[in-house]
Amino acid sequence: MSAVAFDGTRVLLTEDRWKHIVLRHPELEDKQALVLDVVAHPDEVYVDAGGAFHALKELLGETSDYIVIIYFIEGGEGYIRTAYYTSHGRKDRRYKSFRRLQPS
Repeated sequence: MSAVAFDGTRVLLTEDRWKHIVLRHPELEDKQALVLDVVAHPDEVYVDAGGAFHALKELLGETSDYIVIIYFIEGGEGYIRTAYYTSHGRKDRRYKSFRRLQPS
């Protein structure tokens, strides 16, 4: 499965990565479409020191405040590394030193 990111890059979600995500974060088991939607339509995007992209979407009416999708680009294509839920407070603490991009 794949999605086109905000910058036009095709981002893949491989079966192996999805198994990893669900193993570590079982609350995402039926959220594959949401994960791909966040890559395509993020509310916020950050880049970490290693060059990985962190796409975030605020969740309204959910148990968590945000969903985070981390992906990297290699050879012109993106690959999802992981996905997880986070709170507003944790998001603010974690991303205060990251470079923020403007998704279009």
